[in-house]
Amino acid sequence: MRYLTLIIGLLITYISFGQIEKKDVYDLPIPKNLESCFDILDKTLTDKEIDIAKNYPEDSIYFNKEFKYGADFFHAWKLYEGSRLTEYFNKQGLFGSHEIYETILISYHRYLNNIPIDLNKQIDKYKAKQEEENQEYLKRLELDSINGVYIPKDIKDCFITLDSMLSKSDIDSIKSLSDREETIKYHLGFGMWLRNNWGLWGGSRLQKYFLDRDIKHPDSMSALILKYYYDWLHDDNKEWMKFDEK
Repeated sequence: MRYLTLIIGLLITYISFGQIEKKDVYDLPIPKNLESCFDILDKTLTDKEIDIAKNYPEDSIYFNKEFKYGADFFHAWKLYEGSRLTEYFNKQGLFGSHEIYETILISYHRYLNNIPIDLNKQIDKYKAKQEEENQEYLKRLELDSINGVYIPKDIKDCFITLDSMLSKSDIDSIKSLSDREETIKYHLGFGMWLRNNWGLWGGSRLQKYFLDRDIKHPDSMSALILKYYYDWLHDDNKEWMKFDEK
């Protein structure tokens, strides 16, 4: 038994000695360029993550469960907060935290496999895609309906549209709330429908109307629609009319 214990102990010591101790990416400086990313990834990614980055098809790595929710380096390098690494990619013409994240993964895959990285070609692909998406977004801003759903052009048009699309019982339910703040109860139900179908996420003339009035988040847009609609139902028009004049 003593010999077995000794053998196991020696085996554990051998395995531990043979492994390279990984560092915590949060303890290391944020890289200043793409090349400096690779050395840090070598030192901080787990063996499993490196194996996936090396051996998976490069367009699949981003969607693997080890990476799709953002590996530690995504957060440590503050790709969404304008870090020096983000600024480096922005100067190359690449924007968007997830686009930068995927570019790093694909480039690391090529580095591990001694394949030319072709950063400029990668960026051109994203720029073309972003330009196509931007043109589609601009088109949506001009449409009076999207996917068969009428898009109100301003806050008053929202009220008129809601009056026509809601049943009397639904209108009465909103009107019977004790105050406008109680419209929050509709945030995850009817409010979500408004955000998805009136283009408050994907772009629409109504989204632009709110953006022009410095309301930037779709949640805030749908909340204002419901609050002001409550006021509309109670003939209290001062606040929403002032908002509309901005």
